[in-house]
Amino acid sequence: MDEALIKQIKNRLESEIRQREQDVVEFWLEEIKKIDAKRHKELAAMQNDLKNLITRMQNRLKNLKSSRSG
Repeated sequence: MDEALIKQIKNRLESEIRQREQDVVEFWLEEIKKIDAKRHKELAAMQNDLKNLITRMQNRLKNLKSSRSG
């Protein structure tokens, strides 16, 4: 393969990976901001929302891992 083509493909892939990572971080940041915006009156309510977020993230990670291996 031509080295210029390889470099072009590599740059395109790196750019796409960075964009995907940015999208993921922005999504979860918005989810955390939603929890913060609720201004919980009790610590238990905030803990419950954080546990729900953790569960969602664990489920998503589990789905990604299972779809990659399958």
